[in-house]
Amino acid sequence: MSVLPRLSCWFAGAALIVPALSVQAAPAAAIQDCSALRSCAAKFCHIENDIAAAQANGNTHREAGLRRALSEARGSCTDESLRKDRLQAIDERKEEVQEREEELAEVRAKGKQDKINKAQRKLEEAQADLKDAEDELQR
Repeated sequence: MSVLPRLSCWFAGAALIVPALSVQAAPAAAIQDCSALRSCAAKFCHIENDIAAAQANGNTHREAGLRRALSEARGSCTDESLRKDRLQAIDERKEEVQEREEELAEVRAKGKQDKINKAQRKLEEAQADLKDAEDELQR
């Protein structure tokens, strides 16, 4: 058997693979750095990055949903409305932290260590959620 037919098949296969790789790499290049953006501009940037990732993964349903979300966001997002939503989220997280602190105090009064540990974990999770919401306000 000749080596030439095997090589020609290999080159033909490589010729098909190389363009496919470049198509998959293109959406990754479309991903932007959103860290310098604030408010609605940052929100749009993150959605656009999610669209590029969905394209790269061939997830057409997610891409379609994200395109709808981007369209709606562009039509309704204002910096003030976004700030208001984020402040509301912070208030909700603060209430959650308060509830978890009260729950922990009640459990400590009863003295069962396993329930104290569980309540402490829940409080720490609520505090982390509050911190995330406060960080989100700065974006």
